[in-house]
Amino acid sequence: MKKTLILICLLLSGVFASAQIVLPSQIGDYMVLQQQTQAQLWGWAPAGSTITVTTSWNNTKYSSKAGADGAWKLAVATPEGSFAEQTVTIACGKEKVTLGHVLIGEVWLGSGQSNMEMPLRGFDNCPIEGGLQEIALSGRYRGRIRFATLPKTEAYSPRKVVDGQWKESCPENAPEFGAAAWFFAKNLTEVLNVPVGIVNNAWGGSHVEGWLPKETVETYPDFPSDSLSIQKEVPGQWHRPTIMYYGQWSPVRNYTFKGVIWYQGESNVGRQDYAQHMKDLIALWRKESGNKDLPVYQVEIAPFVYGDGPQGFSSAFFKEQQRLSALETENCWMVSTADLVFPYEGPNIHPAKKREVGERLSYLALNHTYGKWMFPGAAPTYKSMEVKGNEAFILMDNVKENGGFNRMKDIEGFEICGADGVWHPAQAWVTGMSGVKVSSPEVADPVAVRYSFRNWLPGNLTGASGLAVEPFRTDK
Repeated sequence: MKKTLILICLLLSGVFASAQIVLPSQIGDYMVLQQQTQAQLWGWAPAGSTITVTTSWNNTKYSSKAGADGAWKLAVATPEGSFAEQTVTIACGKEKVTLGHVLIGEVWLGSGQSNMEMPLRGFDNCPIEGGLQEIALSGRYRGRIRFATLPKTEAYSPRKVVDGQWKESCPENAPEFGAAAWFFAKNLTEVLNVPVGIVNNAWGGSHVEGWLPKETVETYPDFPSDSLSIQKEVPGQWHRPTIMYYGQWSPVRNYTFKGVIWYQGESNVGRQDYAQHMKDLIALWRKESGNKDLPVYQVEIAPFVYGDGPQGFSSAFFKEQQRLSALETENCWMVSTADLVFPYEGPNIHPAKKREVGERLSYLALNHTYGKWMFPGAAPTYKSMEVKGNEAFILMDNVKENGGFNRMKDIEGFEICGADGVWHPAQAWVTGMSGVKVSSPEVADPVAVRYSFRNWLPGNLTGASGLAVEPFRTDK
């Protein structure tokens, strides 16, 4: 079933012509509905008319009445996920529309900026490691993974519709699938043995404030919130507050999601209000989705040479804001990417290693959301430091759960300083089950230790599970 955007706009403006039923792009053929829940369906019809929805999996009829503006919404009970294709039939008056090839499984929202948007084909001069092979083999996931990719859409009041039909996994469609979300979906469908649907809703360069409504943004200092001020003061659509909320989130906020994977932050580097703004966004998702416990899995921004140079600290301070937003929010976790860059990617804000990003997100989701204990639920994280002579001993949490560390020596990314506050590259060795010993011949009496705490200081320490140690500093 296809309805053009022109027809939708005409119908929504009150010119119903001969059609009775108008549906958003995401309620269509090949859609994936969240299993074992009350999945929302919605659309438009003549004001006051009755809409009947029949689902093939239980042959049950549901009904709703269109409001004065023609909008209707209802929820259908979904069974356990399976690979058996279903139909959803929507009737209004004499018109009947049957949506085919519908699957029941797990549905996730992938959102953020360009590193979530980045497709398997990559960007110019920015490849996805192994992306072409994933495209070549994507047909193996036909009937298992589907994507609805939303286009960049600027708006200053809530849009009712946005393009982005569901697409099956195959070599013709997969080049445009978001790479991080693709690898996330692959692991989920393999472990859970149900279809996985991804609504990929991202805009490269977007600030977190772009995904928030005017009522929220107008409470923030230094951010314009009305449309005239935004367009006048903020050059470049991708930097503008509120526009993604109205143009890309509002049209799909009725869709029933299991959770959110979020990769964003590069455009907010330099601001120390990110943690609160991110918490506001999570609260918004939970309120408008009707799921107060909606799980959110974030990606820490990768090493990159920002404006203050490779030795600068702007991104290190920002990563603390990212982690703070996760630590202070229930049902929210973060994966580190401190080790996921090649040596030559300092000036490349789009690192090639998206497989590991998606897989790490999937491990957290499989553990926390799906109760699969065999996958790690948290990376090794800094706990405390003790100084003995010229050596600093770093104790970490979550090490045993990760099977120990990935290496015993040749650890990169550590720095150490004495009372003079001068930082020196440090040698580091794993000691015991959950500790790392750090020292430098330049520092006789250590005072503080940092790990991967600069714009461009990649680390290589992970748990044996593969989850990377988060950047940290022992000093404040």
